Amino acid sequence: MFEKWAIAFADQIKKANPEETAPQDVLVFGFTIIFNLLFTLLLVMVAGWLLDATFIILQIGISFMILRILSGGAHLNQSLTCSIASLLLMVALLWLPQKDIYVYSYWFISLLLILKFAPYYEEHQLKHSAQWERKKKAFALVWLLISLLFSVYFGQTGFVSGALLQAVLLTPMGIKSIHTLDHIVSKFSQGGEKGEKTS
Repeated sequence: MFEKWAIAFADQIKKANPEETAPQDVLVFGFTIIFNLLFTLLLVMVAGWLLDATFIILQIGISFMILRILSGGAHLNQSLTCSIASLLLMVALLWLPQKDIYVYSYWFISLLLILKFAPYYEEHQLKHSAQWERKKKAFALVWLLISLLFSVYFGQTGFVSGALLQAVLLTPMGIKSIHTLDHIVSKFSQGGEKGEKTS
């Protein structure tokens, strides 16, 4: 769904200024990410409103997305499935215990996991220079510190929960889980396409 929109937007930009714009595939990739983030944010806001937890789920979503951009991670091939899976994981975090001792534990675990496993990129993803990746990792650690400060001084614990989600998804078990889900979704969608063709 988002890929079609991204291709359409990229085509328009290339037609308007073919010489001074990025290559087509780079534009499509960038627009796909933007549409996916915006749609996920919309889903998060709707879920927050339905569950009467808008502010905390927004905190989780913002923190998760910031760290996702800074530290990478495994991806699902279908962006709509990615948005729905992300939403379900964020909603699940609403039921994490939020006592101070737990929040500090979540933060410490997030710190250790990001130090050890970030960044992670799939084979087909664009990788930046080692110097740029070190800067992104430093920014990720700064965001972790900010999320702790929000929790300690303002009692806003959702930022730490969002950081924990991204940190866990960077682990080998988190990556394997995403790849397994992607395999299941791909098989299911291919089965649906075959069924449509035969009917």
